[in-house]
Amino acid sequence: MGEYDFIKNGKKELEAFYGQYFDSMEELQNFLLDAFDYESGSLSRRQALFQVQRFVSLANDIDRIRPARDSLRVLFLKFGLDSLCSLSKLKKADFYKKFCDCFSSEGTTYILNNFKLSYFEDEYKGHSFEASHNIDLSDFLNIIKTTRDMVAHDFNYWEMQFFAYDEDSIWLTSIETKEDILLSYHYQRENKKATTYHFQTTLRYEKFIHYFTEACVNFIKLYFVKSK
Repeated sequence: MGEYDFIKNGKKELEAFYGQYFDSMEELQNFLLDAFDYESGSLSRRQALFQVQRFVSLANDIDRIRPARDSLRVLFLKFGLDSLCSLSKLKKADFYKKFCDCFSSEGTTYILNNFKLSYFEDEYKGHSFEASHNIDLSDFLNIIKTTRDMVAHDFNYWEMQFFAYDEDSIWLTSIETKEDILLSYHYQRENKKATTYHFQTTLRYEKFIHYFTEACVNFIKLYFVKSK
């Protein structure tokens, strides 16, 4: 068991956090031991485990401090993604492509069925227009990035809403940005004027964070391997 035996408190916390993403205690133990075997374990894998736990836990706890502030939750989730990207040493574009692939089919379906772009307002050759588009997972993660930037740079942590707070309603939200947030929409914007994107969401945070953390676990399994 190596050094892993001597970090009892950390072990319990990690087991409690990651346990639901494994079919058995043996699988969970092996997942953790691959990081905490100090002779052959990967330091970056060990760091990734703690970073995901830290930032997801912070996102979970935000509702106790500032209820209904989805952008603050998203801020910490984006910090977690940035940490995984840095530790993996992948280029950002490559990281996000690979991370999208780490979502389960069930998770991808749930997110895209419950978070939709209603329409966006833009301008072309002096004429305003409205358009719609079915977003994909890369778009969704880019919306998370844009929201993080809005919080970090503009201190706007109340405008964008990702999650529904009841089972019976469709919640409406919007974001205004100069960034090209629809990566799957192949359209060259005429200028860099701010575009307003309107969304509807029935995403429940508890379900979303399960699929998000599951994707983090899958990424760690695939891209942080034991040292030889």
